Amino acid sequence: MIKKHWCQIISPKAFGSVVLGKALVSDNKRMINKVVKINLSELTKDFSKFYIKVSFKVEKMENDNAISKFVGHECLREYLSHIVRPGVTRVDNNVVVNTKDGHKIRVKGLLLFSKRVNRSVKNKAILTMDKVIKDVASKKGFYDFIKAMLFGDLCKEIKERCKKLYPISKTEIRKSEVLA
Repeated sequence: MIKKHWCQIISPKAFGSVVLGKALVSDNKRMINKVVKINLSELTKDFSKFYIKVSFKVEKMENDNAISKFVGHECLREYLSHIVRPGVTRVDNNVVVNTKDGHKIRVKGLLLFSKRVNRSVKNKAILTMDKVIKDVASKKGFYDFIKAMLFGDLCKEIKERCKKLYPISKTEIRKSEVLA
């Protein structure tokens, strides 16, 4: 009979080394590379961020604790379909950035104009979003950039720069993933 034990999954230090959950395992090595998804509101106790799901991957084992690292986040589909209304223009972008300390991250943003706009305004908005995201990433370290992305600082910066083009109703970083 195989003996199993409980293993705690711990978030990175930048997220406060919080217990993300527990897993029943027979061998600690089998926990490595497992992915855990958790709502940001459960992690930070900030319930205004209920629609963001953060992904962590187990990196190493220490005793019976699985130490994880941030691998990405994603906004819930239901939330995105709720904020995108008829009569508004949705602008999506997809950019790969390098942080100050050399991490490579794919960032997918979302910008909603309050009314319909033409293609040239949409293209200018995409270019502006790309530039803002690259600028912020190049000035910040990995976890500082992640916090700016998750807690809205990056969205505020994008909104501030893009509102010169046309009035904006909402900006959101809808998805991110850490690349090798």
